[in-house]
Amino acid sequence: MSFSKVSVVKCSGEERRTAMARLIHLLGLPETANRIAIKLNLCDYRKWETGATSDPKVVGALLEALRTRYPHAKIFLCENDSTDTLVENLWGYLGVDAVAARYDAKCISLSKEAWTRVPVRGLRISELEVPAIFQDCDLFINHPKLKTHGKTKITCGLKNLFGCYRQKDKRPLHQYLDDAIVDINMAIRPHFVIVDADLCVEGNRGPTQGLPKQVGLFIGGQDPVAVDAFCASLMGFWPSTIGHLRKAARAGLGSLTYRLTGDLRPESLRAYRFRFSRSKFLFMGIVRRVLSWSEAH
Repeated sequence: MSFSKVSVVKCSGEERRTAMARLIHLLGLPETANRIAIKLNLCDYRKWETGATSDPKVVGALLEALRTRYPHAKIFLCENDSTDTLVENLWGYLGVDAVAARYDAKCISLSKEAWTRVPVRGLRISELEVPAIFQDCDLFINHPKLKTHGKTKITCGLKNLFGCYRQKDKRPLHQYLDDAIVDINMAIRPHFVIVDADLCVEGNRGPTQGLPKQVGLFIGGQDPVAVDAFCASLMGFWPSTIGHLRKAARAGLGSLTYRLTGDLRPESLRAYRFRFSRSKFLFMGIVRRVLSWSEAH
């Protein structure tokens, strides 16, 4: 059985910078990088205090660690428009632009950038448009938030790339959301996943309307499936019960098995579990299917 390495460090308050630097060391980032892209999680007009969007202080800790390691690199913070948001408004509203300026990084709205078509052996598609900037960079980091999700149970690294579909209205993709998540990850392959699991979201109304949960961890790895599998276990789920994780593993995107390094042992996971009603999740799924059937008929 193949095990992928997942690194975990504890963080809190002013220790974020030290913790992020330690995680970067554990991950073994390359010695040199000239162009660095970071995919953030700015999915709504909700401040970092809600746990729903990238925390400027955590982004700052990541930028400081990268700038120390790569003093002359060009660094790009990237996000795409969503169904209900325009990223150009979010940079300033969420305070990310000020952090970017402090570390000589540039905020990139993917909708305004060049896109390129790539072939994909996906579950639903054979070709997909992707942001060209991700292919042009020699270090690409996926930087999601750790949250529960009312449709997929969890949202972490794999789900964070769902925002990279070019179409602004992504609601039609929700009809086959697990497949859509797998397909975009087949087309876009970050070199590392670095999860902000400091202030998270729990409850059945995630990823934007759930409740903040202080966890105090940074999590990272090269295998996006293994990182998400660990995060699912941390939250109290069996990874194999998460549809897009199971399908991603079958598609060859990574492994559901992992080996931990850093500050956390497997026996410590119970202390971090998230509140999530499985019965309510199943009921919400039934309601959505009934509503979809009603609309179709």
